Amino acid sequence: MSTPVRIQRRRTKGWTLAGAADLYRGGMIVDRSSRYGNPCKVTLMQEMGYDDPHAAAAANYRTWLAGSRSDAPTDKADQQRERILAGLHDLRGKDLACTCPLDRACHADYLLRLANMPPVDLTAWVSQVRARVDRQRIRDGEPPMYAHEEAPR
Repeated sequence: MSTPVRIQRRRTKGWTLAGAADLYRGGMIVDRSSRYGNPCKVTLMQEMGYDDPHAAAAANYRTWLAGSRSDAPTDKADQQRERILAGLHDLRGKDLACTCPLDRACHADYLLRLANMPPVDLTAWVSQVRARVDRQRIRDGEPPMYAHEEAPR
């Protein structure tokens, strides 16, 4: 079976995800209308003067999803990140659809890589991200988001 790919979601009459995704793999929409959407907008990156705003938005998503709270130190952003982390396993083996042109950088490329990691590696990565978020929350005087078990006495 072939490797899952990113496909460009179209908003034209007659376009369907079922018609665009691999028949056996299926697909998932990961644009901003879904739980997996990139909160960093390409238009904001354009306004900020980036030469390649798609690449800048995709890079920002990678940093944010990996646990950085520097650009979005809010509960809402942490909860959005958690919804994505908790659902990464649902993307495994599926084609991913976003509205970004295929010749541009896109957060879906990163989601494809993460979702198709060996499950044990993905679980470890998600645990590291959650711990990173909690360390930053504690540093900023906020309660941790995740329950941590105490070491046995």
